[in-house]
Amino acid sequence: MVWSELSIILILCFIFGVFIPILSPEASSIILFILTVSLFFVQFFLLLKFVGDRLDNRKKVGILLFHSLNLFFAVVIGFSIPLMESDFRNNLGIIMMPLLLILGIIITDKYDKNIKGIAKDQDLEEVEQILNRPVIEFENKKYVFSYNSLIILVVGTPLLALGIYFFFDIEAQFWLHEIVVKQTIYFLNLLFNMNVSPIYTPFLEHHWSFKFVDGNYLGDDLINISFETFCTGIQAICVFAAIIICTPHSQDKITNRDIIWRKAKALIVSSVIFYVVNIIRMLIQIELYYLGYPWDSIHVSISAASSFIAAIIIILLHKWIPEFIISIIYIGTLISKKFKQLRNPKED
Repeated sequence: MVWSELSIILILCFIFGVFIPILSPEASSIILFILTVSLFFVQFFLLLKFVGDRLDNRKKVGILLFHSLNLFFAVVIGFSIPLMESDFRNNLGIIMMPLLLILGIIITDKYDKNIKGIAKDQDLEEVEQILNRPVIEFENKKYVFSYNSLIILVVGTPLLALGIYFFFDIEAQFWLHEIVVKQTIYFLNLLFNMNVSPIYTPFLEHHWSFKFVDGNYLGDDLINISFETFCTGIQAICVFAAIIICTPHSQDKITNRDIIWRKAKALIVSSVIFYVVNIIRMLIQIELYYLGYPWDSIHVSISAASSFIAAIIIILLHKWIPEFIISIIYIGTLISKKFKQLRNPKED
């Protein structure tokens, strides 16, 4: 019920955000802006009523902050759509709003569990005896996985990663190209005074490209750089998104208590890190190209160097979702156990 009310507020803020730039500078846009700010306060009091005195102040701040950020991004997405040029710019809202609604229910569920508490855990030996599978203990938590979940990890991860990438590689999702190109150009002009502008050519294979108004410092003529899906960095996000989604859940209740929240947090943080690193990578590449370095050399070398950021994401995954590494160890344990049974069937 609380999530339904918050979802209505989220959708209204998105709609108001869409119409604010359209109606500007008329007085109605100011009214919409005031209504949008008012919805933030409505959500604030609704959450306080939901939480009451059942959570400490730190957790109260957490639920208010996470839902406020969710609402803020809904407004930003709505506000951005009328300002975009892509033919499929409306797909930005169609894709992102359901994700924000899902994130809203994950946040609400996390704090609802903190309020209600959880069931008691089973004894380690009891779990192992009932399931007839090994149990791995790590940091006082028990990890035991079903065979189906392990198959989904091995088979589903590459399939899901490819599916997400090909989904964003179709023309209908080229709104992502516009966002990355324009943000990159903004920082190029801000930091390096490069005087670069975007070119939108929807009739060509690559809809977006970077146009260099001036020559480079070495006096050579610069060729406009075309932009494709691979330049968005979405491929790295797809891989880790698939890993996070397909990582199996432990069948222990205590361990599995907040897995959805931990997965959502890991997915958001890893995606933001990859997105920011990709923007920085493009800034460095284009600046070096502007200075006269050959594009092929700097494009390959800097792209390879930026891939080391994946190591940081692995560390985050181990911190928030140890199930991923443990499930790999678990698969090895099951395989080792199977080989032992084949070698010594009577002894086993």
